[in-house]
Amino acid sequence: MKPAQITVIRDGLFTSRRLTADITETVPTAQRLVKEHFGRRPLTAVEVVVTSTNRIAMLATMAQGAAAGLKPEAWEGKTLTLTSRPNDLYSVAVIAPNNVVRVLVNAKRLRRRQREIGATLVWAFVEVDQLCRKGAWDHRIALTRHELGANVLPKHKARALYRVEAGWEAEAEKVTGQIVDKVIRQNRQAEAAAEREAGTAAAQGAA
Repeated sequence: MKPAQITVIRDGLFTSRRLTADITETVPTAQRLVKEHFGRRPLTAVEVVVTSTNRIAMLATMAQGAAAGLKPEAWEGKTLTLTSRPNDLYSVAVIAPNNVVRVLVNAKRLRRRQREIGATLVWAFVEVDQLCRKGAWDHRIALTRHELGANVLPKHKARALYRVEAGWEAEAEKVTGQIVDKVIRQNRQAEAAAEREAGTAAAQGAA
């Protein structure tokens, strides 16, 4: 199975080039860790867009609105529930035209939290995995068309869609924690092994 095509895009004149470079460097590791956890890799192209807090909501609505087959007038000035609190977001994965999953990364949050780039991208690729699952694309289109007023659903159907989204968020939080903890353990084990090796070499040198 071919790996997903991944591109990293810097959006906006004031988006940090250094942060974009750090994200570009970290993306392959994050994708690999998520792939190893689930035992599969995304079957679609992924665009990682490093952007500003102010543009996340608009970019998400544009991407999902277009993926849902809606015209610009249907989404202009509207916000999806996914991005209703952009200041709180580190990243969010959305569907986009041509079967692309677009990960919108909040440059402002990560610029001050360099250490959280890895965990943010792991979370993002868990969300990518979720959107590549059977039925996920249709689910997200239905929710987008509901929220943008193109096909408003009965309350019980809308609630069912939001329950799925809540389940995905809980899974992303749990899996990200598991993967990050595993990496920390492996790093500690590697450091301990290196210290033992250095100690043995020093002892042999002294002898």
